[in-house]
Amino acid sequence: MTQKIIICGFPHCGTTILKSIIGHIDEVEEIHNETNKINIETDKKYILCKSPITENIFFEDAYKDYIKIFIIRNPLFVFSSIKIKTFRNSIIKYIKTIKMFINFRNNPRKDVYTIRYEDLFENNYENLKSILNDIGFNYNDDIFNNTKYKNIFFSGVRISEKRPSYLNHAFYRTWQINQPFVSFNNVSNIRIKESLKHYIINDEDISQVYPDLKTLV
Repeated sequence: MTQKIIICGFPHCGTTILKSIIGHIDEVEEIHNETNKINIETDKKYILCKSPITENIFFEDAYKDYIKIFIIRNPLFVFSSIKIKTFRNSIIKYIKTIKMFINFRNNPRKDVYTIRYEDLFENNYENLKSILNDIGFNYNDDIFNNTKYKNIFFSGVRISEKRPSYLNHAFYRTWQINQPFVSFNNVSNIRIKESLKHYIINDEDISQVYPDLKTLV
């Protein structure tokens, strides 16, 4: 029987690149376009999809036969990456998501794995490998080398040789996930309004997951 896996989190938290890396494993059938439900069959051992949004239903009976990999990212970098004019609704949704993340981190379930984006890359991907090994994947370190693969964001979108404008979303995201598998968190790239920055660094839930935020700003 094929094991279903869903990666979830919040927009710009690493769900796409994480899906692509796991999708490099030979025994994994990767669904390229974003979806929150697997409705196709495969003869491979695992089938993998991803949703940029984390829904409560993922942790209910409807998804009892799915493994869930839940990823979150430092909001200073999330909201520097998301091009939005107002932040109120987005930050409220982010805090709702991080509350869920805290719950599953503090109350582990055998079908739910939590990881911070920042922790993917530590010690030659040690934290990510721990999740992959626990699930039971058969792989080698080649899966972390994007030069060996062509990662697909949307079916039919080619990989640009040069960095496209972020306004061309599909081409930009396709280019982005075909770059080296390294952290894109860079303090010099934090560009958000002071009001949002203040909101983020003073939120108690965010501080539980990212206690060192004030050292970055």
